[in-house]
Amino acid sequence: MSWRRPDDGAPCADLAQERSALVDGSLDVASQELLLAHLVHCTPCRLEVQDLRHLRAALRVPPSAVAPSSLAQRLVSIAGTEASLPLWTRPFRRTRPGCLTSRRRSRRLRRAAAAMATAVTVAGVSAAGYLAAPVSTVAPVPHPAEDARAEFGSMLAQLPLANGALAAVLAAEPADLSTPVPVPVPGAFSATAGRHPLSAGQARAALARAAGATGAVSYSGLQAFRAQSRGRTYSATVEVRAIVGQGTRSRVLDRTGVQVGAGSTPPVSAARLTDRTLSALLERNYTLAAWAGAEAAGRPATVVAAQRAGRTSARWWVDDASGIVLAQQSFDSRGVPVMQVGFTSVQVSRSAPLLGDLPVGLVVPTTDTVLTLSATAELSRQGWFCHDEVAALSLVRVRSDSGTSPGALHLLYSDGLAAVSVLEQRGRLAAAPPDATWDAGLGAHVRDGASSLASWQSGERVFTVVTDGPAELLAAAVAALPHDPPQRRSTMDRIRAGWAEILADMKG
Repeated sequence: MSWRRPDDGAPCADLAQERSALVDGSLDVASQELLLAHLVHCTPCRLEVQDLRHLRAALRVPPSAVAPSSLAQRLVSIAGTEASLPLWTRPFRRTRPGCLTSRRRSRRLRRAAAAMATAVTVAGVSAAGYLAAPVSTVAPVPHPAEDARAEFGSMLAQLPLANGALAAVLAAEPADLSTPVPVPVPGAFSATAGRHPLSAGQARAALARAAGATGAVSYSGLQAFRAQSRGRTYSATVEVRAIVGQGTRSRVLDRTGVQVGAGSTPPVSAARLTDRTLSALLERNYTLAAWAGAEAAGRPATVVAAQRAGRTSARWWVDDASGIVLAQQSFDSRGVPVMQVGFTSVQVSRSAPLLGDLPVGLVVPTTDTVLTLSATAELSRQGWFCHDEVAALSLVRVRSDSGTSPGALHLLYSDGLAAVSVLEQRGRLAAAPPDATWDAGLGAHVRDGASSLASWQSGERVFTVVTDGPAELLAAAVAALPHDPPQRRSTMDRIRAGWAEILADMKG
């Protein structure tokens, strides 16, 4: 049923489900705002919504409703005055030749009445199925940003040069860390450049030593964190304590000293990415250089730099005494600092304190399954996106919520330096992540912070990307992932689905 004029044009096919959900009153707030903004400028869609509302109103007929008297009078005037009398009060008589036209008229009226009854029945059956159909056949995904950031921090903790404090900072709310203009971080670490160049082999050895110290050396201290993203500065001070065999505990403080986050990471496990993987990725994508005679947090250190196309992409200050990373920096392709974190003060101990020094339950078991990279072929056959490369980064880790029939995949891509986490979930994006804005160029909801995040719907899956790299890396990763249109149901598909629901309820 439609009241649209032929020259009004066709409504946008990809918004059919949203229009129906709007009329049903079941559209989430964020999607409703987007659709209402679209209706302001789209006349065909606006008329389609009016049609659906008229149809819904027309189907709301009270069970006790009767035909109006005016309709009965009109039918009598068409059929003749005798139509108001019962059939048994009228004598039987043969049809005279002069009444042939009247008989044909009666036959046409009966056929029209039968056709109308059939049409009303079909329309009623169709409408019942249409209204009974669920708005969506896929489950909503309510908080992809929260899950994605937690997973990103968990994955970073398994990298060979993991910084236990960094995961806690990345999990903090961006609003708690942001400042309107770039400002120096209170107590920012001071690190000096090295004076004596070392060979590429010595640079690799220094990074290998740092990777070996992760989880093997106990330490505690204060770290200063600072990140730049899209003209905003995010800063924090982090209290960090790492104990061999027990993991790392961190407290994140804002610029005024108020705690705005906390985190703990488990001890380094066998599932951690190997030093060989790190070395292979770094050497494949970067040139390593090193200098001795540097200093960070008041301790002698060796500086190791990863360079590409003559520009420095990252630096690490490796403690000469213990091998732990005292400070690190990363830069974008223009050489602009993106992130820096390092100790302002630190105490190192190779002896592990007693277990009671850390709270019970520090290590939270995970139900996720770590899959081998060879499993990606089967996952791809099942319809999952798990390519070997995204934005020139290699797939280095795959986790899922089930080893047999997953509902979510966690993919980690890296080039040995930058990391991108991709959370892929079956379902429908229920709402945009908090404080995110829609980026039409990327086709995703984007939120900046200590780590950048993008989330969007693709077909019947939700993709959420998190990275601690520059904005250009986020954009490249988002562009490399699917952006399929939502799978829309036709009117007949919805009617069939509705009657399936009705029949299932009857059987129940």
